[in-house]
Amino acid sequence: MFQILINIAGIALPVFVFLTMLNVGLTQEPKDIVKYLRDRNFALRMLVANFVLAPLLMWGMLQVFSIDPYLRVGLTIFSICAGAPFLIKLTQLSEHDLALGASTMITLVLATVIAAPLLLPLIVPQIEINGGMIAWTLLKQLILPIVLGMVLSKVLPNLTEAAQPWVARIGNWTLYVVLVATLAGYFPETKAIMGQGAILIGIAFILGSFGIGYLLGGRDKEDHLQDIGALGTAQRNTAASMIIAAQNFSDYPEVLVIITIANTLGIAILLAIAKFLSKDNKVGIYTYRYRLRTDT
Repeated sequence: MFQILINIAGIALPVFVFLTMLNVGLTQEPKDIVKYLRDRNFALRMLVANFVLAPLLMWGMLQVFSIDPYLRVGLTIFSICAGAPFLIKLTQLSEHDLALGASTMITLVLATVIAAPLLLPLIVPQIEINGGMIAWTLLKQLILPIVLGMVLSKVLPNLTEAAQPWVARIGNWTLYVVLVATLAGYFPETKAIMGQGAILIGIAFILGSFGIGYLLGGRDKEDHLQDIGALGTAQRNTAASMIIAAQNFSDYPEVLVIITIANTLGIAILLAIAKFLSKDNKVGIYTYRYRLRTDT
């Protein structure tokens, strides 16, 4: 039963990622994303938050608390990989500019491809990272669907305008499937490691990273940068983390399990935070090319 749920989550996750990224391409003009990519000050602050301060936070907690060595490895990998597709959903739910969320995600994904192969072997010497595999996986999962959506919106505008609400709606449904199936499917593993403190460390890291991103995000008149900086720093890149774990620790399931559990609990926490953040946002419903309702 539990394996069936894990398999369902494994099918639903790439569907969610593809539809979420496709929706970005269908609803955003390239110039809007490029505009935020040119904000070098914000990009630099995000790089410091995600690849210096957040990993240092995890390192500090792992020095204080003694846990299983392979749970420690999993949390370390989790702390260094940034740039997650769930940031788009969090941006949408917090009612911020979707182009800002997309540009932040792209910046962090590209940085992860460079930073993870450099940093992780220094911290965990037994790790060997195939940077090309990570780059290709993230490119095809996150960047190509955005490009596809932008091309389709230009070539087939009438069709994409009709299809876009369904793309967003089905993406939302698959998110709920991923969350429920993952939490239920990994329940035995969660029970097995619950008393060791690793899950609490993961949650504390997510909340601490949120604070780091909020402080370094800066502030504009509608607090876009603070909120997206916080959400983007707290939400880690599970795809990259899982690739690294599978390449190096396939015989030690604890590594993959703690990454999965920390990510899933983090998503649940950040969805609630994003909804709370939406209460003080006055920008309506982000910069959509089609002003259509996407929530179900």
